[in-house]
Amino acid sequence: MKRQIVTTIFALLVLILAVWNLWQVVSAVQHYAVMDTLGLTTEANLLIVIGLTWTIGFGLAAWGLWRLRPWGRTWMLIAIVVYELQQWIMRLSLMHSSDEVIRRPADACLTLLSIAVVWIFLFLPQIRRLYVTSNQS
Repeated sequence: MKRQIVTTIFALLVLILAVWNLWQVVSAVQHYAVMDTLGLTTEANLLIVIGLTWTIGFGLAAWGLWRLRPWGRTWMLIAIVVYELQQWIMRLSLMHSSDEVIRRPADACLTLLSIAVVWIFLFLPQIRRLYVTSNQS
């Protein structure tokens, strides 16, 4: 089955998400000394480990989506939910700012929107068919 341009674009967007997480790792490593002086080494280590995990996870998802592998689709459906859940757990347990409470409703809407966009796209009949029929060929 021929890959559609929208699947390539979607896989590229997922790859960008992997690169974003890699950038978070690089940033945490660059600021590790400052975080250490503030007594935030646990948080820095968490940012590095979690960032590397999602870099690999979204990198694999992008590869599977681009290659039209059924596991890539399934992986992404699960990954976006777990990623957003993990972001909220980190946010509620580690991040404390004065505007946190004010921003929560808007950020919750963005979270639900991102999950909905991924799920709706991957469940579109023509997109779903690409991943099902590529398994049979």
